[in-house]
Amino acid sequence: MKKCYMVILNIIICLCIVNISPLSAAEKKFKILTIQHQTFAPYTLSLKGFKQGIRSSVLSDQISLREYNAKTNLKNLDAYIKKLKKRNDIDLIFSIGTQATKRVVKNITHIPIVFTDLGAPEYSGIITDWKSSKANYTGVETKNYVSLGINLLHELISFKRIGMIYLKGAPSHEGTIQQIASLSKDAGFGFETKGFAYRDKFGKKLSNKLLRKGIKQALNEVVPKVDVFYVQISKIFDVNFDLFLDMFKKYNIPSAGDPVYIKKGLVMGIGRDKVQFGEQCAEYSVKILQGTKPAALPMDVGKKFAILLNIKAASIVGYNPSIDILSAADEIYKEVETKK
Repeated sequence: MKKCYMVILNIIICLCIVNISPLSAAEKKFKILTIQHQTFAPYTLSLKGFKQGIRSSVLSDQISLREYNAKTNLKNLDAYIKKLKKRNDIDLIFSIGTQATKRVVKNITHIPIVFTDLGAPEYSGIITDWKSSKANYTGVETKNYVSLGINLLHELISFKRIGMIYLKGAPSHEGTIQQIASLSKDAGFGFETKGFAYRDKFGKKLSNKLLRKGIKQALNEVVPKVDVFYVQISKIFDVNFDLFLDMFKKYNIPSAGDPVYIKKGLVMGIGRDKVQFGEQCAEYSVKILQGTKPAALPMDVGKKFAILLNIKAASIVGYNPSIDILSAADEIYKEVETKK
């Protein structure tokens, strides 16, 4: 009888242990914070892809998303990240864009980070080794993606001289200019470039009128000297694209650049498939939540490029795309948005 009591007691103890044990990995709930410094079309596409990837993952029912957008206010972004350093309720951060990513990888060490949408990340100090960060972060990017795009453009158009303008003091812009200057020497084409200021000598942001004046002056200096113009990605370029379009029409210059401008009047968009990059970030995030260390996941993994062509924009500047370009295009557009 005593032996029977002992068996029953052991069973009860085992049941108690099972009932008070922590949630298994399959039952655990996770919180992911998405963070960006501004609203920008490429960021929106990356976030869309990320959400799609999370919804279709094996952890979809266990993950809840929180979103933070600083809406261009970097002081608010810094204050938010300062508070984030003390929080323990976030399991992973999805960082979009250079400004947000620079800040989170510098200040947050206790939360794993996955990033995307970096412009020339090698020059902004975020990536020094594409195989591993050796830290708590990783991401989905393409090494020298602007150079890859311009190489492809050179194969399609065989231009002799390409032009770009850039925002002085922006790591992504200045890093890209360094890339293309080096590429032009190796590939044998000319490169014309001019920078413009975003702030005055006291560090104060220029008025929109002065900013537009600086963009126009830079375009005036570069566009007449080239046979194709490349527009690198920038929110400032996005909202002032009418200045670019006016100059392209004036000199009948075909344009290329990030696909985000294709509806605004860019002739050819060559760039990263941002939705797919977001989905790849979701895959990385799930692996990390399941136990993989961020440092074990390489960052040079964004391989999918998209080629977009705008027939209407081409006709506006008198450019007739070749059969090769038409056949290479993933999407063809026939309209140009008018500025609201």
